[in-house]
Amino acid sequence: MAKSTFQHAQIRGISTVVPPHEISLLDELQYFDGNIKKAQRATKMVGIDRRRIAEEGVTAADLCQQAAENLLEGMKIDKASIDAIIFVSQGPDHYLPATACILQHKLSLSQACAAFDVNQGCAGFTYGLWLASSLLESRACSRVLLLVGEGLARLDDKDNRITTPIFGDCGTATLVEYAAKPTPSWFVLGSDGSGAEALMIPAGGARLPLPKKMEEFSPYCERIYDPNGTPWRLVSTYMDGGAVFEFTMTMIPVHIRDLLCYANKTPEDIDKLILHQANKQIILAIAENAGFPLEKASYETFSKYGNQAGASIPSAICDTLTEAVTTSSVQVLLSGYGVGLAWASGIVALDNIWCSGVRDFVMPAGHPTSEQVLQYWQKKISGKTTA
Repeated sequence: MAKSTFQHAQIRGISTVVPPHEISLLDELQYFDGNIKKAQRATKMVGIDRRRIAEEGVTAADLCQQAAENLLEGMKIDKASIDAIIFVSQGPDHYLPATACILQHKLSLSQACAAFDVNQGCAGFTYGLWLASSLLESRACSRVLLLVGEGLARLDDKDNRITTPIFGDCGTATLVEYAAKPTPSWFVLGSDGSGAEALMIPAGGARLPLPKKMEEFSPYCERIYDPNGTPWRLVSTYMDGGAVFEFTMTMIPVHIRDLLCYANKTPEDIDKLILHQANKQIILAIAENAGFPLEKASYETFSKYGNQAGASIPSAICDTLTEAVTTSSVQVLLSGYGVGLAWASGIVALDNIWCSGVRDFVMPAGHPTSEQVLQYWQKKISGKTTA
């Protein structure tokens, strides 16, 4: 495992934006035979309750852009002082270029700002924070803007009751700065690609590219039913829930204890355990098996907004700790785990930082729909006006 200690990287601000459109289990009672009590049992057992879904045409980049604008304006940051922008997501705006390059322009950051994407899922925020800290510790940068978000939930099959009720959309922005005064943080990261197929979008990349002929496209979008009757599509997220749960229960508590040992800390030294908001069962089981009292972990963010993949950790901070981190110093252990299979945890101090809370996304005037983007590119490439 990669293990790192940093002395001069410090989180100075966090902002979170979620789509305003909310879906509740009570809106989907048809999947519970119309029985409210069945839906309420799902909420009690797994924590599933509500989720936020982005509107058509709104992407992870749009959500992250607004989170970044809130952060930069709220903190009164000179945009020319941002040395690097890192965009972490499984849903970039385009196959190429890097979405971070587009966001550099949209946020009016300096052209001297480094910009790159990281394809990471549930462990994405902690991976991104580790990368940002590395850039700061080496003095390659003084200020790094870390954007982590997802906007793919609306593409899930509504009849797939394994993934659809769980995932929600979110955009976050975190400002990480060089700190002259020693501010220690510790990270441990790892991965096991042998389990990659447990959580994957099979089609659309170079390994299984989408066909060029429309008549060959249908098999990629048609439903494939598993032995339990659950519909899946090759262009959507496939998840082996049992395999992911086993990986999480086997690996993550041990991994967290390894981080504590590396940092010479105990659960008593940690004020709050911020786990990836996978679901209630996983969060509470990891906390208990890692030796933490359950009151130090929470699943409220999952219940309110859904599993927001890599964005779930900064979202949970904004949702549950805004008052604490803006008025005092809070020692937190952050742990993300999932797609890859990958995992990453860190111990950091949130010391009187700027924190936005969770804000609703406000649709900008003139924001293009997917159809409008399609028409734009048809015109741009053909040089003609399309019907």
